[in-house]
Amino acid sequence: MDDETDRYTIGELARRTGLPARTIRFWSDSGVVPPLERNSGGYRIYGADAVGRLHLVRTLRELGLGLDEVRKVVDRRSTLAEIAAVRVEALDTRIRMRHR
Repeated sequence: MDDETDRYTIGELARRTGLPARTIRFWSDSGVVPPLERNSGGYRIYGADAVGRLHLVRTLRELGLGLDEVRKVVDRRSTLAEIAAVRVEALDTRIRMRHR
């Protein structure tokens, strides 16, 4: 990743992904899409993998996952199947409670 073309600012990531820069900044501050480094001006610099990670985060958020759940999936501490199973179990419990 020493090639400058593999490094992106938030603005460049916004153009590549179609996400607002403020969303990328928020997800970065939340630790979901961390920067590789900061340049001499203090701007966040991201690697090429950030593009794919941002697409994944957007998809997971669209599926209704919270940032904590998203962080677990992108950090490979949990799978989407595990999170879905927990959500299904919680939904089953709520349904059973309503039918009592």
